[in-house]
Amino acid sequence: MKNIAMMKWLFVGLLFISLTSCMKDEFLESRSDMYMVIDHSKIQGEFSLSNVNIQLQEVNTQVTTAATLVTGADTAKANVTYGTYTATLEGDIKLTIDGEEKNMKVKARQSNIVVNSESTTITLEMFLSDPAANFVIKELFFTGTVNGTTQNNGDKYILLYNNSNDTLYADGLFVAQSTFLTITKRAYTPDVMNEAFTTDQILMVPGTGKQHPVAPGGNYVIATNAIDHTKDWPNSLDLSTADLEIEMSNTANIDNPAVPNAINIAGSLFMHNQGYTSYVMGRFPEGMTTEKYLEENKYSYTYIAANGAVMTQHKFKIPNNYVIDAVNLSVKTGFEWIVTAPELDMGWTYAGLMKVDKDRYGKAVRRKEFGSLENGKPLLKDTNNSTVDFDPAVKPSLMK
Repeated sequence: MKNIAMMKWLFVGLLFISLTSCMKDEFLESRSDMYMVIDHSKIQGEFSLSNVNIQLQEVNTQVTTAATLVTGADTAKANVTYGTYTATLEGDIKLTIDGEEKNMKVKARQSNIVVNSESTTITLEMFLSDPAANFVIKELFFTGTVNGTTQNNGDKYILLYNNSNDTLYADGLFVAQSTFLTITKRAYTPDVMNEAFTTDQILMVPGTGKQHPVAPGGNYVIATNAIDHTKDWPNSLDLSTADLEIEMSNTANIDNPAVPNAINIAGSLFMHNQGYTSYVMGRFPEGMTTEKYLEENKYSYTYIAANGAVMTQHKFKIPNNYVIDAVNLSVKTGFEWIVTAPELDMGWTYAGLMKVDKDRYGKAVRRKEFGSLENGKPLLKDTNNSTVDFDPAVKPSLMK
């Protein structure tokens, strides 16, 4: 009897294994029509897609199935076996931004897609990817604030932004303010504007290369005085958590020991509070020391003053190929010319409506958004035309 009972249990076990195996094989052999709906709602303006390919990889078997999005379609289809998948999308996009065409990449990714029915539908949310994306000047708050009739010159800031999908490092970035004014057009001799940016105020972020990481869509704040200005100026800003502080003279600077000081390459960058100047941000090429830069880029020029006198100035020039981003500033009525080469910036933006505008205080300029990065943070508009890239005369984003 004991042997018969054992035989019965053995038979049941074998039957269970057989049924389980058949069910497993049946599951693995079952197939599903997967529909991939493309969501491009976060991409602004006119655009056209091309070469959009989707890869569906089954997590356990590593088997990959490819699908292609037909031009003009919003849904792609693939037939896959049951399983758990990761979907990745890549393609080309041509954007028309304020009449200017720009070629970029689109991507999307979704993981843990469980396929266990005859039909499966997923949504792939596209984000923009620019292989050439870098830091940009996101915002300039140069006007300062007022308390009654008293002006605070210390609560200004420059906000840099990582406009890429990769972690970037601010170490070694320089920011410079123009010597030339956008409200006063002169014939400077020799004229080097198509080759370089003229300045005598350059600061640099310290660091050995990877000491100041900025995540994708992250800010890097450079403050004039990195203190909480709201303690004495209720209408001002708290800049005590800035990433960098501009090193100025003792009479103009209240040092915050918790915030690193910028390196002064030339002069001390004191932001023009009416916005008559322009700014560039970039890096020196590898091997270029500050001493070598200052020696090799001296710039002496002459111009004719309003009284007819010949004026001679000695400044520095920053070669245009050192520049990553540029912003021309002016006033709405009073602009005469941009003081960068058009290849750096062919437009300009403003905070004040006119020269010596008393209503300019508490206003900034800020770069517009036109899409999303992979992590959902904004992708900022960068067409090298500040007229269309920036919103003028806005409330500073760091002001509560």
